[in-house]
Amino acid sequence: MITGIISFDLADDTSIASYASLFRADSPVAVTAGFEKWVHGKKYDSLIFQKIYWLKMMKLFNGPKILDICEPDWINYDVSIREAGDQVHAITCSSQALTDLVKTYFPDKIVEHVPDRLDLKTFPLPRKSHQGKAGKAVWFGNIRNAHETLPQMLPALRETGLHLRVISNLPYSEKDGVLELNPEFICYDQSKVYGQIREADILLNPRSSRAFFRYKSYSESFIGWQLGLPVATTSEDILRLMNPKERNREVSIMQPVIEQEYYIEKSVLQYREIISRIRQRIF
Repeated sequence: MITGIISFDLADDTSIASYASLFRADSPVAVTAGFEKWVHGKKYDSLIFQKIYWLKMMKLFNGPKILDICEPDWINYDVSIREAGDQVHAITCSSQALTDLVKTYFPDKIVEHVPDRLDLKTFPLPRKSHQGKAGKAVWFGNIRNAHETLPQMLPALRETGLHLRVISNLPYSEKDGVLELNPEFICYDQSKVYGQIREADILLNPRSSRAFFRYKSYSESFIGWQLGLPVATTSEDILRLMNPKERNREVSIMQPVIEQEYYIEKSVLQYREIISRIRQRIF
């Protein structure tokens, strides 16, 4: 029984698009037999549409079908969650907030929270150990998210004098305050990004309450903790994490959580269980 994952990076092959598919397509395929990236013309027993709203294929394919989403794309883009959701047997979501939202559209459908999880074997060791006052903070992701969230960290970044590294698809260009810090820009490259993040002392992962952003999983924090970096979501966190004892303490608390809950094999088990439920219910 082979499950094909039609991943978002097939439609958008930019580095940041590949990052979006890393947790939910590449990693499941890498750690288990029976899952593979979709190949045109190959026969599959079930399909996972990872952030792909391919209505024609959804209608034509006769086996178990899962729509996997990590953002409420229908808010900002020309896609229909209603139309796509009606064509699949189950929907999986990367955050609990997004899962709860989708359940309001499809109360009678299988809608499950499958968190972003990590292929722990791909992370460099040893994890970072902290000594001395923090000197560098790092933020990574799509640049649109930086414009939405990074400005709220400005007070603490100014106060501490932390060097700011931005790893993204594009340089930071909007004049909303962050440019005054003269941030270092590194173009996102998945083969190098873990080492580039690990060179910093604090990972920045600020939140936003705006509609599109409040449903995100903020899985970047998992990457930080696995690399040995503490995560600042507020300016107050930055001030606290200047102390190396605080940085090491946070990582030591979160490390077991990652290893017990956020390893990619657990997501594979969830997908298999959902496919089994679909077969029992539909076929």
